Amino acid sequence: MTRLPATEALIVLAESVVADGFDAHRPAVTDLVAAARARGIRPVLADIVADATAPRAVRERALGRLIVALSTTTAPIAAERPAVSATAA
Repeated sequence: MTRLPATEALIVLAESVVADGFDAHRPAVTDLVAAARARGIRPVLADIVADATAPRAVRERALGRLIVALSTTTAPIAAERPAVSATAA
């Protein structure tokens, strides 16, 4: 299970990435992207944050928006979602 850090920790991560760069915080950023993907939250933003070839400013902006989306969601991770069954009409 990919656990989400508290909102305050997410803000500190964002500030740290801006100050130090993505490489300095790669494990935390990777975990954050995994948590977003597991919850189906903003996949395009998650892809941009994970893309080391994207310009730093673009990745930083995507990270900020992804953090906002994660901190305001109550979406369960995919494994915790109830199964959807199709019913015959």
